[in-house]
Amino acid sequence: MNGIQHVELRLTPSGPRVIEINGRIGGDWIGWAVWRATGLSLPRIAADLAVGQAPDLTPTRQEAVAIKVLYAPASGTLAQRAIPGNFAETAGWVHGPAWLMAEGDEVLLPPEGDLDSARVGLFATHADTLDLAVARRTVTANHITVTVTADGQQ
Repeated sequence: MNGIQHVELRLTPSGPRVIEINGRIGGDWIGWAVWRATGLSLPRIAADLAVGQAPDLTPTRQEAVAIKVLYAPASGTLAQRAIPGNFAETAGWVHGPAWLMAEGDEVLLPPEGDLDSARVGLFATHADTLDLAVARRTVTANHITVTVTADGQQ
């Protein structure tokens, strides 16, 4: 049987550890990241495989992508989530941010909450090299504001 596999690894001090293995396209922006970095469309490849056609696996570009999930700094009420107007458009190498929470939403970090109740948004950067994509991710993160107020405070 042929298909797409999604495998997640975490690099630890004692070496890589498998977090997840699934027979599916990765979630969030994984498909977009593969397309941005290689020009390959995972949905197209999966569709070709599903109907018995050999997919074209020839990369049309070679770039790097760095994704950052934005977590709240504390539990409470999301008071502000912002990026300066036109920063992403002017930079030209930022994808997003995609906001997962609205101002006024309750944010709960573990152990009271989970990853879904702590994630405010995400964004990605791309470049010709991984080092530059990561540097751009840092610059972009420094332009994003995520502010939380303690419940009951104004």
